[in-house]
Amino acid sequence: MSEPDQLDLAPLTMSEGYFLLRRPGVPRGPFVAEAAGPAEEAYRHVFTYVKSESTIKDAAIEVIDAAREKVFLASFLLGDIDLLKALYRAADRLRGGVYVISALDEDSLRRGLAETEPDDSPDAANKRAHHKRFEDMTRRGIAVRGHQNCHAKFIVTDDRLALVSSANLETRAFDTTGENGAVVTDPVETDRLGRFFARLWSSCTFAMPPGEAHTVQKREPSPSPCQVPVAPARPGRSVIWTYPGEHVILATLHDVIERAEHDLLLATFGLTGLSEQPALLLGPLAQAMQRRHLDVSILVRSRNNIPGHRRDAAALAELGVTIYADELNHAKGVIADETCGALFSANFDAKHGLDSGVEVGLRLDGTAALREAVRYFRHAIACSNQVFDPHPTQKSLDQRFAARWRKPWPFGPRLQVRAENACWHELLASAQPPVLWLQYGPDEIELLAGPSRFRLGAAGADGVRTLSPGDKPARPAAQALPEWLSYHPPGKTPAAAPSARGFCPAVIERMALR
Repeated sequence: MSEPDQLDLAPLTMSEGYFLLRRPGVPRGPFVAEAAGPAEEAYRHVFTYVKSESTIKDAAIEVIDAAREKVFLASFLLGDIDLLKALYRAADRLRGGVYVISALDEDSLRRGLAETEPDDSPDAANKRAHHKRFEDMTRRGIAVRGHQNCHAKFIVTDDRLALVSSANLETRAFDTTGENGAVVTDPVETDRLGRFFARLWSSCTFAMPPGEAHTVQKREPSPSPCQVPVAPARPGRSVIWTYPGEHVILATLHDVIERAEHDLLLATFGLTGLSEQPALLLGPLAQAMQRRHLDVSILVRSRNNIPGHRRDAAALAELGVTIYADELNHAKGVIADETCGALFSANFDAKHGLDSGVEVGLRLDGTAALREAVRYFRHAIACSNQVFDPHPTQKSLDQRFAARWRKPWPFGPRLQVRAENACWHELLASAQPPVLWLQYGPDEIELLAGPSRFRLGAAGADGVRTLSPGDKPARPAAQALPEWLSYHPPGKTPAAAPSARGFCPAVIERMALR
């Protein structure tokens, strides 16, 4: 041949979107709170941000220690020793009087752990530890019930002091994951929150009664002992929630979007089912963005292993929403023009959160707490370490794909090979993104392209490698990538697992056969 044949893999473009590391890398600095004035004491912003002097934990313990009659607490998970000690002190001081709603059944607990743990962490040990903590609580006279649809996170004591936030009351949410919320002293709203807890307590379907028996028992829901005034979704300062038949958080989300004139901030941990139910978020956003020029940004958790999350991110990107992603974000909220908005526990989730399940939040229009939440989200966005690319190339996937297992392509931008005609033509025909590589040893490299597998031999004296057909893969490359994104528990990984893997961005040159 007069010139080498070439196959340039770098510009091959994926048809679906993925989260990529920002370039250049953004340093994650601490968030520093501003002191609130005395006129704003009814709503005080609290937060968790890594490398910062977080305030949610101190606020939670402050609220519990202030109790003189009763403590009502709802959290998907509990797992911080200092907070548990505060609950034990309250139970001793109040001779009972401490009531906890959490995840007791396996489905709810699994859903909670999926939010709080890294995407590739096993959760069996955490489930055992979770149940053990509740055994300790019941021994100390704390009443515990489980509600399979309760995703709310709040504490209210004596119907006069409350904490409402996005944070599960466990250590990771107190020192690592991004969270925010507010301490509330408004007597009308703390009373409403106490009544809401009482209704939720009556509707629980699992129980761990105080005492030495530590079994999770099924129970029949009972009528609520009190009525709960439902505040309309209007400008103001109030507790908001999701409850069967009461979608106040969703109505608030729509109202804030409608009121936005210039910019809109959104934040969530997860995106689920929005493309299938556009009336929840995509429809109202599209209408607002068509009527006026809006700068819309959203902060999400980066979750490459969740196809639905990436699909909804792509739908938001298509509307013109700028998507920032972070591997630690768990905060949720909506804020328009930095003046009206809300913080809440609900994800932008069509299956659980906006129009189903149990969630709690705060409408905070015009408060110093909302201004602090704006500062918090602006900081989190500025320090976010990832962005969403709706159509990344092989080159960008190789350099910036957000996964712990990704290793850079080890052989540089050009790879010279010798290959028989049939093998080379199969590679040309199969080279559709993603093209993946796997390394089993120093000179054991394989390429996955489409349905085909190819073996790269060791480099000869001239630096050229032999390209030959490999064994047919169990899955095409497009199916292998989702498997790579899934966690393999210890003991389940195949014995012949690769030592490194990633995306191939090289220009492959076919050299003349000798």
